[in-house]
This record gives sequence, C-alpha cells and structure tokens, in this order.
Amino acid sequence: MSSPTLTLNDLILTRLEEIAEDVWLSHRVMGVTAGNGRLLQFGSAAVRERWYCQADHGNGLCGESLLTSTQASTLLGMVADDDPVPAPVIPAVEIELLNPDVGGFLLDALFHFSDVAAEFRKVNG
Repeated sequence: MSSPTLTLNDLILTRLEEIAEDVWLSHRVMGVTAGNGRLLQFGSAAVRERWYCQADHGNGLCGESLLTSTQASTLLGMVADDDPVPAPVIPAVEIELLNPDVGGFLLDALFHFSDVAAEFRKVNG
C-alpha cells in the first residue's frame, strides 16, 4: 500500500484556506468566490472584487469591497505603487496573498473601496 501523494497544489490550497480563515477570524474579511465578484471601476480602469468587509466599524456591518494594493494602484492609474492609499480612513487589513509573479505568498494590504475612491477624487480633483 502506498500513502497518499501530497502535491504542491494541495499545499497551496491548504495555505489559501488557512489565510481565509485567519483573515475572517482576525478582521471579518470574506473572500469572494470565483467569478462572483463585482466589477469596480474608476474612469477606464476596472478590477474584479476578490474580498469584502463584514466588520462593524461602528455603523453596522460594513459590506464594502476590499482592494489589494495592486488593484487600488490600477484604479488610481499608478504603476505598482507600494502605498496607493497613504492615509486610509479605515485602516488597511494586512494579509498574505498568493503572488504568481514571485511564485509564492507575499504580505499585502486590503483597502476599503471608499478609501480608494476618496484617493481617486483627491488625485483627479
């Protein structure tokens, strides 16, 4: 009898599940199931929603879309900016995300859509 084979895909899926559970328990952030995210757009730039907030920031459940640094940079017309929203009203949520460009997990930030929209208005007048 042979033991079950563990593949790299199995390890990645397990780590993604651990991250999703941790971000839910720590910050009340939920992942959007594949293909079900809303399309978020400013001007001619658009990104697909991947995360949303279920925390209570003092006004009931938030329900707002959360954008990664890369998504926020895309909507703001920046190129790979490390700090697309320098002073968010609602603190960014730090999370490990799978980054295919480096072939591993990297720490990233999730910004509330309202903070990205405020930054867009500030930059574009």
